[in-house]
Amino acid sequence: MKKILSLLLVCVLALSLIGCGGSKKDEKGSENQGGGKKTESIQNDTSKDDNKGKDEKITIGFSPYTLTNEYFTAVLNGIQTACDELGFELIYFDPQNDPVKQASQIDDMIARGIDALIYIPYDSSGARTVLEACRDAGVKVINIDAPVTEDDYDLVDSIIASDNIQLGYLAGEWVVEHHPDGANIVVAHLQTAEACRLNVEGFWKAIKEKASNPDAYVELQVVEGGGDTNITFDAISDVLQAHDDIDVIYCINDPSAMGAIQAVEEAGRQDEIDIIGKDGAPIGKHAIKEGKLAQSSAQRPTYMGYEGVYRAWDVLQGKEVEFQTSIESYSITAENIDQFDLDAWDELPKK
Repeated sequence: MKKILSLLLVCVLALSLIGCGGSKKDEKGSENQGGGKKTESIQNDTSKDDNKGKDEKITIGFSPYTLTNEYFTAVLNGIQTACDELGFELIYFDPQNDPVKQASQIDDMIARGIDALIYIPYDSSGARTVLEACRDAGVKVINIDAPVTEDDYDLVDSIIASDNIQLGYLAGEWVVEHHPDGANIVVAHLQTAEACRLNVEGFWKAIKEKASNPDAYVELQVVEGGGDTNITFDAISDVLQAHDDIDVIYCINDPSAMGAIQAVEEAGRQDEIDIIGKDGAPIGKHAIKEGKLAQSSAQRPTYMGYEGVYRAWDVLQGKEVEFQTSIESYSITAENIDQFDLDAWDELPKK
């Protein structure tokens, strides 16, 4: 009898030990196998993991030129809205118009475990090293606003950008319409950006195609404005001292145009020079309303950022996506300024 009782006791102990190593339900009802993470732990873990569970939170990285330009904060607002809707984490830094700093910050984001990068390269021609780092880390890249060069298309998953040729073309059309006999033109450029190079190409394309005498439109000088108000102010101030026959200053964005406006006003030449911007920013629209800015080709930065996140999510899910999406732009002038909300960018679509 004692032997039987001893055997029963051994069996009970063995069963209790098996229960310690087997699967069980945690307090929230998620099954925790062996030493695996619980569902709630996975949801709060944003580190990179090749075996990422379906409930683990996605992390998006965003790298613009700068965040001191309200155009890029509008892009950020669109990205943040989409991330909030989808429950994604967002990591971003301000490169401050420094391509070296931008590359370093992207390396940091990769180390922090981003799943996808929404990328606006400051130096389009120097983006390949960054793109290769993303590829090697398994990070998907959605290139928005400023396209990389065609040589680097193999390293991005999708491109969403304005029709940059059209943006410049609209400005060139305005010049031909308002200066039909020709004009002496200064360009305040950002020559490291592929988007800006395309803007200027579109500008001269319109003049060549629309003007009765394209040779009457002379490029007096190209200056590096950096897309920045202060840099453009200094550059245009110097140009104004060198040239007394300027008719048009074409700037590659509205902040740059603000610098040109300030320089022209300080020189007392606001009545003889037309200044053109780009973006359709609130500061640009107010300047058009005040008669200080002649034209601005408008973009949709909030929409671009918003769509960039949804495009990234499609790519991460393995869905087939459009490789290159072109967003149509439109011209804002004194003639149609009252049609626009001066303080707003663009509206987001309903998802």
